Amino acid sequence: MKLKNFQDLVETRFTKKEIAEIERQAELEAKAIRSLQKSVSVAVSDYMVKNKIGFNEMTKRLNSNPAQLIKIKRGTANLTLASVAHIAALLGQEPSLIFKKK
Repeated sequence: MKLKNFQDLVETRFTKKEIAEIERQAELEAKAIRSLQKSVSVAVSDYMVKNKIGFNEMTKRLNSNPAQLIKIKRGTANLTLASVAHIAALLGQEPSLIFKKK
């Protein structure tokens, strides 16, 4: 059997119900990532304003590079837990992760 595309392969391996569940889980994961990114972005931006810290100084304090700080401020950075902990420590804050049932 020759398949035309990836979607054909998926549909031969999974039921419609399984595909729907995979898509639901993927959307929840994406939503969680966007929420975490936004929280870090807001915290960094607020810290910079409150402490009158410029972009270059914040880059130094984060021991990062300008491109990464831009991503953090835009809420698009793909941060590790270690990175989040480093940022929180720099900001003098303790991050909290709350799981809510959907």
